[in-house]
Formats: sequence, structure tokens, C-alpha cells
Amino acid sequence: MKQLTCVFFLFALWCIGQAPSVPVGTYLYADLTKLPPSRGSLTVKLANASPRQFVIAWGHKNRKDRQERSGTTEDERQALKPRLATLSEDGGTAVFSQLPPDFYDLIIIDPQKMTIVEGLTLQQNAAPTPRHQAYLEEITQSLLGKRADKVAAWEGFFDNKQILRCEFDGEKAGVLLQQMRLGKALAESGAVLAGTIHSVDVVWLERAKNGQWQVLTRQQLYRGELPSREFFRYRRQENLSGLRIVTRPREVDLSSD
Repeated sequence: MKQLTCVFFLFALWCIGQAPSVPVGTYLYADLTKLPPSRGSLTVKLANASPRQFVIAWGHKNRKDRQERSGTTEDERQALKPRLATLSEDGGTAVFSQLPPDFYDLIIIDPQKMTIVEGLTLQQNAAPTPRHQAYLEEITQSLLGKRADKVAAWEGFFDNKQILRCEFDGEKAGVLLQQMRLGKALAESGAVLAGTIHSVDVVWLERAKNGQWQVLTRQQLYRGELPSREFFRYRRQENLSGLRIVTRPREVDLSSD
């Protein structure tokens, strides 16, 4: 009996060793097995083939600044998450399936090449404001500033932050930023992580009367442990914005961009 128990134990250890690892941060994206049926799909031919890149489609309707999450189940929230593409073997083509009708923005994050290319709409009714620079300086202090104890005023876990872009609707703002944890970070097991935790986020804020900007909500689009201790290199690309999906397949060729 003891021998049989030992065999089962060794077999269980072998199975754990054979199980594929789940990339860090994949919980951020919709689980296709839990989505209601949708006939829309999008195939994107990419300019740069890279099998490790994250190609993310983010619909306009269900974002956190316009769709309430309270009262929803975990399965229902799957339909409200950004979508992660399935890549071809060489990483040159990205395929999204089960997309409900909507307008979608794309963001392409390559952890190997350390690049971000995006076409995100950050604020629903964005409009130019003559106070753009003044507001940007206030937001920078609100998001990147330090408290008296030298801990970041917002998201203290991340000790380095960089604002990439802002859009304004009056005294409301949508901000795209990236963050890093350069200090010591621990895994759930308590072991010290060898790499650097990186995060790419959209944050929505509203200006208070004292000139401080209060965070309303936040959508994390990427989180991963990487060897690089540098920020992603960033580029805005307009043709990644507002791709309309209905009930039939759509193809987009970005290979010449």
C-alpha cells in the first residue's frame, strides 16, 4: 500500500512538471470558453512578426469608465474584459474570435523587443483643452508624486512610472501609463523575483477643487515579470484605433506600417 501511494505521489509530481505554465497577467483578458456566442472576428496581419507579443483588442462599449461592474458574476465579467489575440506560429498574424459588434482599439505589447504600439481611445468624449499642459502637470504629480514617506502617492507597489499620453473631457482625463517595480518583489511563495514587474495601464481621473486629480478607476492591459529594467519604447499608431466589427469576419493588413 505504501508503495502504491508513493507511485501516485511521484506521478502527481510528474504531471505538475508537465503542465504548461500560464503567462503572468493572462487573467486580465477574456476567457473565450466563458463568453456568449458572437459571430464577429478580426484577423490582423502585423508589420513585425514576434511570437511573444501581446496583441490586445479593447472594445469601446464595456470599458470601466462607461460600464458598471458591480452586481456582475465572474463569468459575466469575462465579456467586459479586453481580448487577447491568438498568434500564428511566427507571430505575424493575430486572430480574434467571438467578438460582439463594437468598435475596437488595438494595443501591441512586445516584451521581447520592449515596445508598445497603440491606437487607444482614452476618454469617451475627448476634446482639446487650452489647459492641457497645466492639467498634465497636475496629473503627473497626482500619479507619479511621492508621499512624505517617499512611497508613491498612487499604486505604491510600482516605484517607477511614465505617462505616455492623456486625453481630456473637461476636467476628466484618461491616461495611458507604464509602471515598473525596480525594488525587491516577492512571489506568492515568498521567493524573491529575479525579474522586474512591468505594468501597462489606462487610468481615469477627475479633477478636484484643490487641483488634485482623483483616480476613478483603472484598467490594467499588461502585467509581466521581465528581465528588462527599462521602460517599453512607445509609439502611437492611428490606424489601430476604432476598428468596426459587426457579425462577419474582418481582415486588417498592417504589414506595411
